[in-house]
Amino acid sequence: MKKKFEVYLNQLREKGYRITKSRVALLEVLCDDHLTFKQIQMRLAEKGFTNVASIYNNLDFFLQEKIVVVLFINQVKYYELAIDNKMHTADNHIHLVDQANNQIVEINNKRIFDSITRYIENETEYNVKYIKLTVGVSKKEEEN
Repeated sequence: MKKKFEVYLNQLREKGYRITKSRVALLEVLCDDHLTFKQIQMRLAEKGFTNVASIYNNLDFFLQEKIVVVLFINQVKYYELAIDNKMHTADNHIHLVDQANNQIVEINNKRIFDSITRYIENETEYNVKYIKLTVGVSKKEEEN
């Protein structure tokens, strides 16, 4: 995960943005998982960063720079780092959400993206600009 983390820091440096301790801490926290604002706030507080306005401002900045992806699941916002991967960016991503526990699973399968794109572009009058899809799922019953 450190490699992805460095990619974002380098992107910010190249654009002339300051690399502050609070921004670095936020990137570190977001490397872990899909997190709600409250979870981010608690993890940053453990690192000594408690200014709520700074957290919101840095999240907004990262969203604007397409470093962070926001997901809305069951009316709750989750934040995660975008992955340097055509199928998982701020503009393109597919997630499964386990309805029992709200666990979020990434789907980074080129065949799925290609299939959706091909269907839409061949069967409708539209071109695909982005794919953002959340699929609610439940575990299959185990067979004996």
